[in-house]
Amino acid sequence: MEGIVLKSIDYKEKSKLVYLYTPSGIEGVKALDAGRTKLGFTTTLNWVEYQKTQAKLPTVLEYHIKKSYYDFYADIKKIGVLMPMLDLLNHLEEDAPHARIFPFFVTCLDTLMSTEEPRYVLSLFLIKMLAVFGVRPVLNSCVRCQKIPPVSFSVSEGGALCSSCTRENLKGQMLYQAFRYFYTTQDYTTMPKLEFAYEDVLDAIYQYYMQHANLKLKSYKLK
Repeated sequence: MEGIVLKSIDYKEKSKLVYLYTPSGIEGVKALDAGRTKLGFTTTLNWVEYQKTQAKLPTVLEYHIKKSYYDFYADIKKIGVLMPMLDLLNHLEEDAPHARIFPFFVTCLDTLMSTEEPRYVLSLFLIKMLAVFGVRPVLNSCVRCQKIPPVSFSVSEGGALCSSCTRENLKGQMLYQAFRYFYTTQDYTTMPKLEFAYEDVLDAIYQYYMQHANLKLKSYKLK
């Protein structure tokens, strides 16, 4: 098994319950005598490979640290990006496509390590994940009349609007470009050439999740 440690809590004497995001979803395991022998396994944001017992609440037997993202905690901007990402993972259903989400999440963590614009990673992650929650935005045609080309974006209507259905404005155009770019791009490591007002983009994303997926994600003002 492999997974990213999301959190660990004290469990009886010197043991801990460790919650990981894995290609099968969120899993909880016991780490016995964790303070002395399994410190790396219980550290948040460590990517670990592990073997466990077969039980309803399994015990970790052996583990290996593949990579650590713990240094994110030294950067307040990156922590502000991680909180909504981890919050979203905790809202996933058991039958979500975890085997596809897990490598995407790891790619986002790797990108977050090197980028100078953490809000890029958060925007990418949250917009890509809309489809998982069944609230994919309509981007290829007008959400009202199905005409093309779209020129603007409406959070409340869940997609793009054409020039006949809305008055063109710079914010609406910017949001359309942002949602379309982040939803369709397959190049996760290259910053977009388009310029986005990330504060407006993220506000729109949070509103979109609240209105269409009934999720109020933890949000931070990141500048």
